[in-house]
Formats: sequence, C-alpha cells, structure tokens
Amino acid sequence: MRTPHSTTKFFRLIPALGMSAFMLTGCYHSSEGDHDPVALGADLNFAGLKLRSVLIITSGQNEPGRVLGTIFNTTATPMELVLADSDEQLSVKIPALEHVEFDRSPLIFDSTQEPPGARTDLKVTVKGQEGSINVPIQNGTFDQYQPYVPSSKPSS
Repeated sequence: MRTPHSTTKFFRLIPALGMSAFMLTGCYHSSEGDHDPVALGADLNFAGLKLRSVLIITSGQNEPGRVLGTIFNTTATPMELVLADSDEQLSVKIPALEHVEFDRSPLIFDSTQEPPGARTDLKVTVKGQEGSINVPIQNGTFDQYQPYVPSSKPSS
C-alpha cells in the first residue's frame, strides 16, 4: 500500500511530465527533413512553359555558369525558348507536352557576371514574347550542385 507521501510526490511530478511532453511535440515537423530539396531556384509560368527551380551554378564571378532546372511545355506545339543574360543568348527546344531537365541537357553561359550567392535576371523569350526570371547563382558548396559546376574557361 502506498503512503500519502508517495502519492503526493506522484501528483507533483505530473505537471513536470506534462510540460516536458508538450515541449517535445514542437521539436519535429513532419514536413521538414523528410526529403531533400531539389533546388533553390526560381519558377516562372510563361507562354505555355513552366520553368521550375531555375538557377545558375558557377565556380565564381566571370566564370562559366551552368543553368539547372526543368522546363515543361504544357502545349501541343514544340517550343523554342531563349534564355539570355546581359551578353549571351542560349536556345533550348522543348518538345510538345514534354520537358527538358538541365541536369541531363547542359545549358552553359560562357561567363557569369555576378558571384555565387547573388541573383541575376535572365531574359526569357518564347515566340516573340519576352519575360524575365530572377535566378539565384550557386557554387559547388552544396554537394548536390558539385557535379554541375562547369570547368573554367581556358585562358587565351
């Protein structure tokens, strides 16, 4: 049989246990940490195309920059997209109702005017329509981007 003293101790312990359990419930969010993010890139819906997770990977300012991300063509017509920075244009053909993933289809600017950590505007042109997408510039600091850092341009 329990003594009144042990019962009192038990009832004093209940609030502490309850508070501990309450505090632990806020430590884990099932939406966080259950998956690896694909990219930190920018999104744009434009002229029947969906640009997703678009960013540029480079080793440094004024070095080659590789575009990463995916472009979905939501139309029944093949499309040509032109991405341009301040001094260069790159063209990509996206088949009807298909997509192009730049991790498999390299698209590389000869130089990146901004350093890693900055953002830059790319002009988007599709069938004569022009738009803009502000994309982040990353380097190989994150392991998932390391394989995509383009090699430096050869010196002349």
